[in-house]
Amino acid sequence: MQNFYNEPIRNFSKEEHRSWIFPTIQKIRSGFPIFVPSIVNGVEIQNLAKEKHANPAKKEEITTEYSLSDHSTLENAIRISKKHFYRWSELDPKERTSILWNVGTMILEKRNELCALILLETGKTIPEAEADIVEAIDFCRYYAKEYEGICKGRRVDLPGEENFYTYKPKGIVGVIAPWNFPAAILTGMCAGPLVCGNAVLLKPAEQSSATALFLFRLFLKAGVPNEVFHFLPGKGEEIGAAIVKHPEVAVINFTGSREVGVSILRECAQVRSESRRIKRALCEMGGKNPIIVDGDADLDLAVEGALHSAFGFQGQKCSALSRLILLDSCYETFKTRFLEAVSSLKIDSPEILSAKIGPVITEESRQRLENILTKHKDTILFQADLSEDLKSKGHYVPPTVFEEKDWNSDLATKEFFGPLVTLFRVKTFDEAIEKANDSEYALTAGVYSRNPEHIEKAKRRIEAGNLYINRAITGAVVERQPFGGYKLSGVGAKAGGPDYLKSFLEPITITENTMRRGFTAELIQ
Repeated sequence: MQNFYNEPIRNFSKEEHRSWIFPTIQKIRSGFPIFVPSIVNGVEIQNLAKEKHANPAKKEEITTEYSLSDHSTLENAIRISKKHFYRWSELDPKERTSILWNVGTMILEKRNELCALILLETGKTIPEAEADIVEAIDFCRYYAKEYEGICKGRRVDLPGEENFYTYKPKGIVGVIAPWNFPAAILTGMCAGPLVCGNAVLLKPAEQSSATALFLFRLFLKAGVPNEVFHFLPGKGEEIGAAIVKHPEVAVINFTGSREVGVSILRECAQVRSESRRIKRALCEMGGKNPIIVDGDADLDLAVEGALHSAFGFQGQKCSALSRLILLDSCYETFKTRFLEAVSSLKIDSPEILSAKIGPVITEESRQRLENILTKHKDTILFQADLSEDLKSKGHYVPPTVFEEKDWNSDLATKEFFGPLVTLFRVKTFDEAIEKANDSEYALTAGVYSRNPEHIEKAKRRIEAGNLYINRAITGAVVERQPFGGYKLSGVGAKAGGPDYLKSFLEPITITENTMRRGFTAELIQ
């Protein structure tokens, strides 16, 4: 197996990297609506209820029709997983790591089709979709290499005694994946437990189920057995909740809203009469992420980083910038430059390569965000114009900048998951850190400063799972920036980092007395 390396992102300013875009989008579109079945043991389950999902940028276009997995489907998947689990878990680790590396290779070979599908299903631009897919490839490669080291275990032997510290897979893992990184997060959430020898029940997000199906089939094609990897599309509150509650599921791997994540943690903390294990839950739940701009910061760099962090994929990233905390001495200058930059963002269909702002994921999201705009209209500093054509075609929300003084306002405390960002003014750098930390979340944070003392203070004091200094706070890269937060942002699991795989493993110690006093007669014969 090769050494781990991060797959590079293509440069779309070059014609050779753009020529495929239009014909591939048309090819994917010609297959709409894509039927997304429930699949257990490689067999599509028939006669299930179905629901539809539309293109966020073209709401009249139905992209997918997905099955609603039911209780019987789940029970069948669990029964088969239990029956065949040991065959997969006892497979030579080199075979599982080889399969996972092959998944990454197959994703790379299919990235054009995946980019187009993600664009049409979720409204991501091609550059954002490309980054999503490259991260998925990186997860496969990285977890394969990490498991190579973990599976060797550790020995501490003495004369007459052998001690081996090793790991066993936990069992059945329920993966409940989000729509906002339909390739990267879903792939990583499945690849980790699978390479460790677990069985996986995949519940994709309703809004990106066709992308999930595409990736699921690549896992199977690469060699993951049908018997230990099952595909269960449907409603989170129905099949997702059933997976969470099932006593045979050992781990819940969830990325999504704080509300749902906390409910999963609460459910997993209950040890019911039929339980034979303490169920583990990995929950990544979002943030209210700040960037501090110091008085001596490079404002050109800060404006560029804040713009990308706040408005990339319409702010629909758990890592997205929400609070811009500006020192008094640079406030007015930064504000002027930032508003000019925001006003230059092109809002259009993600099929247009030059578009920087596309639609939000659903009509429900659009209405929720418009209610926020109405509630806080008196604090709006800038709001982009939307054409009537875009409003009628898709779920577009104007990029909006607020200016707020009340640190108890929703603008300072609540996650919005949209293209909204708020400016706050502080007098000192110490106050900036205090306000940045005054949050229930601790996912990402950023600091722009050229003051070494302030930078060191930020490293010591800022509460964030991922702290970025003099760069954007989105776009974590596998291995370089393991991703995940604490407080109410998550449980501290760091995807793409050296500790992640151990969440799906049981550590065990095996001690053997080797001072043998002879062998049994049967063995001697």
